[in-house]
Amino acid sequence: MTSAKNPVELINALADLNKGIHEILQDAYFDSLAMLKRSQIEKKAASGLFGKVGKVYLGEHLKKCQPLAAGREFIPLPPDFLTDPDLHFPPGSLLFLTNNDVGRNLPVYMEFYNRNPEVLFVIWDWDSQHWIQMSAMLAMNCDFYISGTSENAFLLSHFNPCVIGPVFIGVHQWTRKFVADHFSVLLEARSNEPLGPHAFYGNYQRRNRALATVTKTFPTVGFASNDYKHKSDLDNFREWAAHKTHWIAPVLGGVPIRVYNALMVGGIPIVPSFYRNLPEVALLGDIPLYYEVADLIDPRAINDQAVARFDAAGQSGLIQRVAEALDKHHIDNRCEQVFLAVEQFIAAIASGDRSYQGGYLGLDQ
Repeated sequence: MTSAKNPVELINALADLNKGIHEILQDAYFDSLAMLKRSQIEKKAASGLFGKVGKVYLGEHLKKCQPLAAGREFIPLPPDFLTDPDLHFPPGSLLFLTNNDVGRNLPVYMEFYNRNPEVLFVIWDWDSQHWIQMSAMLAMNCDFYISGTSENAFLLSHFNPCVIGPVFIGVHQWTRKFVADHFSVLLEARSNEPLGPHAFYGNYQRRNRALATVTKTFPTVGFASNDYKHKSDLDNFREWAAHKTHWIAPVLGGVPIRVYNALMVGGIPIVPSFYRNLPEVALLGDIPLYYEVADLIDPRAINDQAVARFDAAGQSGLIQRVAEALDKHHIDNRCEQVFLAVEQFIAAIASGDRSYQGGYLGLDQ
């Protein structure tokens, strides 16, 4: 799409696109789909199999999650579980997957979902802000859909009325025990330059321009490969913990995992100013600093502020930030919130209770 230089043309183009979306959402198909999905979950709720979340099968991206409540059993799924014909699940089991656990195997997953009616499928969509095709198809083919961001929550609710959350993403790269066992790494000397390796996405040119500009001042911020996936947990932990500040350039409106990783190692995230208007920020407290467009041209001043904040808080401040991150932003905490919400929703559906359930999980902490 070519850019319209005139601001009126830009506004009109956005208005036309928005009008088109609203017109599509009026289609009667969404009423039929809502009734179908509701009848499916009512049948499962009435079966009595899912009143208490017990045996949980976790996708690859949740495999390090540990249960926080008694009676829960977590079983990591093999990476190729969708194509394993010998894999069977006891009735009453719960499959908890992210969109990344499905990925290119979406058609296979859809068939997998439909042939396991005695299993409860919960999808946590970490890319709901920009991968609409995947998000909509996953919402249609699960029992409970969870958006990982506040963006597009209304739109995606048209594809499944059984929505939990949003539930924001959390730290899943390191277990809580790993962080505790390697806490000494967090107390080592750190660089004053921000850490900010980001994956390149060709569709988001404004983000790409921002990173290309900041990297002229800070080479530690810019584009990087996914080589972290081939490093050990300790090597990745050391890399994150080697910096006082962390530069964040998100894709659209989501708060990426790197924000929570930064908090987990006691760093100071530097995030875009529009974050102030997102519900997600309520979870972050007063730790981050917020950069304006002008800061992209000369990012030194805001980074200096972040470094000064890190230094002023000292070791006690670092320990407090890590403790809060372990309590609020780890995947274990997020998953337990989800399972409690599932139990509440199932109970409400089984009893016909139409009162308010859920909401933005974690904002009451």
